[in-house]
Amino acid sequence: MSDHLLDHVRSYLDRDPAERIAYVRAPRWIAHQVAKDAHRRLADLLSRPASLRTQGLMLVGPYANGKTMIAERFAVEHLRTASKQKAWIVQPREGAGLGHFYASILQALRAPIGDRSVARKVSKSITCWPASNRRC
Repeated sequence: MSDHLLDHVRSYLDRDPAERIAYVRAPRWIAHQVAKDAHRRLADLLSRPASLRTQGLMLVGPYANGKTMIAERFAVEHLRTASKQKAWIVQPREGAGLGHFYASILQALRAPIGDRSVARKVSKSITCWPASNRRC
């Protein structure tokens, strides 16, 4: 009756119900080709020599499609093997403004922010185009 299950999953059949439920509810890494490509591209970015012109990678897709899982898995793998942290995940709350995004980056990097609001600093540095447009 359980021959359709993988061996490592079949072992959970004899465990306590709480353990089985926890296993079923745990997030799963499904290494589909797009996820593998994203990991390879992220690894390529980390292996590049340091330069003034850095590159990044933006993961774009519909809500609840695995973007965060791809980034988190890559960051965890990186932290396990790297002697120095070179990857951070910055995910501000949905609908947050540019100031909150910048503050999230500074917080992730543990940079001192000081007593002035990052959002206030950012709002002064935004350039609107066209110049007559005061709402940006």
